[in-house]
Amino acid sequence: MIDGSSISLEQMRKERGTHQAIFTQFANNSKYFKTYAFCFYEGEDGKYYNSRIRKKFGDKFVTYTVGNKKEVLKLLNRITSTNLYDDVCTMFFIDRDYDVSLSGQNEKLFETPCYSIENLYVQRECLKQILQSEFGLNEIDNDFQKCLQDFDEREEEFNKQILEFNSLVYLRRKKSDSNSNCAFGSIKTSHMLKIHIDKVEKATKYDETIDEIKEKLQFEEMEIEKAEEELVRKGKFSLNFRGKNQLDFFVGFIRTLKKVNDDGGYFETKYNNIHINLTSNRLSELSQYAVTPPTLEDFLERHKKEFMILTNAS
Repeated sequence: MIDGSSISLEQMRKERGTHQAIFTQFANNSKYFKTYAFCFYEGEDGKYYNSRIRKKFGDKFVTYTVGNKKEVLKLLNRITSTNLYDDVCTMFFIDRDYDVSLSGQNEKLFETPCYSIENLYVQRECLKQILQSEFGLNEIDNDFQKCLQDFDEREEEFNKQILEFNSLVYLRRKKSDSNSNCAFGSIKTSHMLKIHIDKVEKATKYDETIDEIKEKLQFEEMEIEKAEEELVRKGKFSLNFRGKNQLDFFVGFIRTLKKVNDDGGYFETKYNNIHINLTSNRLSELSQYAVTPPTLEDFLERHKKEFMILTNAS
């Protein structure tokens, strides 16, 4: 049984991330901290953006965690629809997802050039940095090249097998009038696919998981096949497939490398100084290795110049 106080507390937690609640905080803070930039993120995205903003702005920025993408966009509209905040440096950050791109529509808005920030964590160059920093391997080492080759092969297998799932995510987003009673965020990648060093295979719950999604969404098989074809044409799956699943694969592959090192027989020698330990806080733990796209560099540099003009004028 849940009492009234628990319901009130839960409601309060939800309301903290609404655009109304965040706007009130921003309006108050902007009065007193005019020499600061103000940044608005959806969910946990600040774990990626903060360190990159700090390189440009030092400690002179204030961050707000907004509930979701829609709330960020509502907040953007509210703050930019008045000239009251023209002398305040504000930046808004969202994931592209499978929505129509909003890139370039507002100079204060940054949209990821991929599905989400998680996709920026899973690129081949990210693994190369991890192999060097966390495993002590160098590009000239046979074991380094072996890891990259197996990563390329497993990633290709993973993306082929998760194409069907992504087509359902894509189709549901594309058909805005479709049944929304399917929480993709609650579906675990491990219930669909298992990652090994030599193969990626379907999990025992794969068919059950996919069939349950199809039953909820009621899409025709022809629609699903067409969605798969559209995603294949887009290509660059590590950038265009749903980021959380891509990150699950990436983390799973690193954990597999640690395991085969412990078990022996994979590497030319056993490495004793591998200390990387990935938890549910992986966005923070892997942030230093994530890719920073040129579009983000340009966005931050442009706002840094604006920030300097505004602060010098105040």
